[in-house]
Amino acid sequence: MAQETFDRQICPELEPLSDDTKVQIQKQNKMNHGCADCYCPDFIPKRYIFSFVGLLASTLAISLNTNLSLAIVSMVDRSNESIIQVKSSNECLSDEISPFDLVEEKQAGHHGEFHWSPETEGLALGAVYYGQLVGFLPGGRLAELYGGKRTLIAFLLLASICTTLVPMAARLSVYSFIACRFLVGVGTAPVIPVLFYLISRWVPSSERSFNASFILAGYGVGAFLSFLTAGVLCASDFLGGWPSVFYIGGLCGFTWCLLCYVFVYETPKDHPTITAKEFEFISKNLGPTEQKQIERIPWKSILLSVPFWSLAIGYFGQFWILGFYSTTQALYMGTILNLDSITNGELSCLPPLTRGLFACVCGYPADWALKRGYITVGFIRKGATVINSVFSCAGFIAIILAGCDPTLNTIFFTVGGLLGDFITFGVCMAGVDIAPNLSGTVSGILSFVGVIPFFVIPALVGWSTKYERSMAQWRYVYYCTIGVVVITTIIYVVFGTSDPQPWGTDDEEKSEEEQNIEEKQNIEEIKERTF
Repeated sequence: MAQETFDRQICPELEPLSDDTKVQIQKQNKMNHGCADCYCPDFIPKRYIFSFVGLLASTLAISLNTNLSLAIVSMVDRSNESIIQVKSSNECLSDEISPFDLVEEKQAGHHGEFHWSPETEGLALGAVYYGQLVGFLPGGRLAELYGGKRTLIAFLLLASICTTLVPMAARLSVYSFIACRFLVGVGTAPVIPVLFYLISRWVPSSERSFNASFILAGYGVGAFLSFLTAGVLCASDFLGGWPSVFYIGGLCGFTWCLLCYVFVYETPKDHPTITAKEFEFISKNLGPTEQKQIERIPWKSILLSVPFWSLAIGYFGQFWILGFYSTTQALYMGTILNLDSITNGELSCLPPLTRGLFACVCGYPADWALKRGYITVGFIRKGATVINSVFSCAGFIAIILAGCDPTLNTIFFTVGGLLGDFITFGVCMAGVDIAPNLSGTVSGILSFVGVIPFFVIPALVGWSTKYERSMAQWRYVYYCTIGVVVITTIIYVVFGTSDPQPWGTDDEEKSEEEQNIEEKQNIEEIKERTF
């Protein structure tokens, strides 16, 4: 079946395969691959199974990244901490609470197991993002060379092993602890690039908005589950309290690797039980570009490409929005609104969940309109980007005007970031559009760009509130964010495109002689099978 599509591209004069031949090929695939997928009913489309396993992958990745955020509160002894000499905002304190009550509560502290300084804590929390900077590009390229399934399993297995070792590493030394968290970041980094690479192989272009949203909704669901379960586990005596967060996280990672090994295949043609109808539907709707492996990365063409740079700038702006709503809500509501940690945690876990679910709801209508020709792929990519930017900027302004009301602030944080996961069928899928045969590498580069705001935003907040934590100082952060979002969005909308670029579709460094030899070999293989 796969070969039939390929045969028609190389030799259009060949007759299509008969139904009996298709059935025999399918049986042969089953014999070659064994019965690893026999647990999956045939009536479930295999691309849906891939999407579900992809959802679990993104859920796992963000959970392993964020589980330390709450666990470290129980790990570190804060009983002897001195009060930092920073002018704190009292503008949102209740009349029944005096600043002296807050000082006494802080001095009571928390008796944890480790005596780490705030600087060490910050380094430990940021280590996972430094690891991601290292892992993005290699992961995407390895997927193109050795397969997305193998790459995803190998990297997430590394992250799961290191997560399980975190308690032991922390008790050994702070340096081994930070090294483990760094490797967790390396292991989770390629998840987005590799998933988009596999989407380009498995999901028809008319279904990509919904499927991409569904798969990456795991980042919202994972953050929600991570905050929810980590707090409960740390407060319990199960497996020692805080270590159980990492033991259970590692166990979930091992379970996912097994699921991926059993149920996911590299391409539809490799799947032993895919139906002829589904295979034909996928093959005919993957896009106008023939799938092939690009052996050498055309760095010069990429670096001189206006569509690539405009997309990278748009990517930076959209991930600035995501990073802002992901990292600052709890800090703002804790330091400005002065909410207690339990209330803060409950309110902070809602926006990421609603963000992921809403993207799935909106992804299906986008696919429906695209399938019927009402809109173009480029319109979806740019439209999703513009709408997300408008909503987020409106959210920033509303938060400034909300004052000290925690309910209003939660609503505006939720509504402003509600369309944050529109990036999945916005700028993220645009990388697959412009470089369908180099999607792993391009998505890796763009993911590297996208993680930069997660460093810059905390630094910006820290610099703005270094001497005074107040709403007035936070307004500078919001104004700066609005400026970044507006400028990057305009650049992407004006100069961006979703048309496949020559450097992302063909191996342009191959000589003409090599291409002719390869084409002749393909034709000879087709003739041998045909006759």
